[in-house]
Amino acid sequence: MKKSFLLAVGFALAFFFAACGDDSSSGNSVDQETDESSSSVEDSTDVSSSSKEQKDPSVPEGARKATLEDLNWHQLIEIKGEQFLLATGNKTGVFALWTTDSAETIANQNVLVVRSNFGEGKLKIDANTAFMPYGTSVASKKGTEILEGLIDSKASGLEISFIVEDSTLKYNVGKSDYKKVKSKDVDPSPLYVRAASKLADKRLACEFSDDTTMVFSFYKGGRYIAEQVVKGDTVSWNAGYMDVFYDLTFMLSDFAGPANVQTRGGFGYKAYYHFYADLSQMTDISKTAEISCVASDLKYTPVKETDVVGKWSSFEDGKIYWKLDLGSSNKYTMTADDGAKENKSGAWAVYGNQLLLDVTTCSTQNCALGIKGPLTKVSDKGFTYNHSDKGSPAVPKTWELPNLQ
Repeated sequence: MKKSFLLAVGFALAFFFAACGDDSSSGNSVDQETDESSSSVEDSTDVSSSSKEQKDPSVPEGARKATLEDLNWHQLIEIKGEQFLLATGNKTGVFALWTTDSAETIANQNVLVVRSNFGEGKLKIDANTAFMPYGTSVASKKGTEILEGLIDSKASGLEISFIVEDSTLKYNVGKSDYKKVKSKDVDPSPLYVRAASKLADKRLACEFSDDTTMVFSFYKGGRYIAEQVVKGDTVSWNAGYMDVFYDLTFMLSDFAGPANVQTRGGFGYKAYYHFYADLSQMTDISKTAEISCVASDLKYTPVKETDVVGKWSSFEDGKIYWKLDLGSSNKYTMTADDGAKENKSGAWAVYGNQLLLDVTTCSTQNCALGIKGPLTKVSDKGFTYNHSDKGSPAVPKTWELPNLQ
């Protein structure tokens, strides 16, 4: 199954160095989400909030704003006279908007992948929240032009709003009248993974060349970590949102951290693969390379973000006093000797048992782009963080509650 060394390495580099802009790191365009956060969106439909929503002039009297749970797996949406298929996937923050053919099918059509928390029942599409991963010449020409226009950096994008009125799901585009949503069934190939649940809590080690392996770890809630391992050493990694639409697995990063690279800058990875249903192989969308994979179950003790939210400290080496503040809004600050020796900040999240830190700002020149590692011995008094950071001064691994006076 293995292709030549040059082909495989080229494929690996396409994944790890496909930057998507200056503001693509750390998930600035969409709030950090966990399994719990997606449920909080659903909870917005309780009785106490419905009366407030009726006061919104954009929502008809007696209707309410839709939640993720109200959406169908696939639904047809009309934009500028063209029919598109909106796919919600695992309903964890990633959507797909496909062009359709005359039979309203999406085979060999183009797709726009969108990041959104679906707040207020709205799907906002623009250059900061969406990208078009590939193009096919047989796709709807007009539909493709519309999608390309939505992500033009000079355009204002588009907002699709959803409501539920008389138990009927409706939508409007921009400020148009609300229309009834029409659900649509699709029939992707059973040869490939067709739902994100198939990958949840799985580890895939895929051999790109004799000395390069890509290791994918997939977590519940539509999150992933991908590591590029060369001769046994992790040389770079990225992590973020994932979902499966039709028979394609899409990955959009929030975090990235070349373990041994001392250069800082903006990273934004976006990848799309076919994973075979038996998880023995993967291939890229153009079918130019097939890679053998070995699948196994992820084994870890889950950690909730709420378990580590708060202020922590460490005097691990007896020389430098560190402080770490993991905020409930998924923003953190980390200082050494009150910032005199180090001052980091950025976004954070927990995938499974992995604590991920995006290093958005750093007071020294040798900071990694991101830090990741498993959390162990988690209690209300502290935790151990076996992280990947190789910077100086060294980030401690043992954290505990500060000894306040």
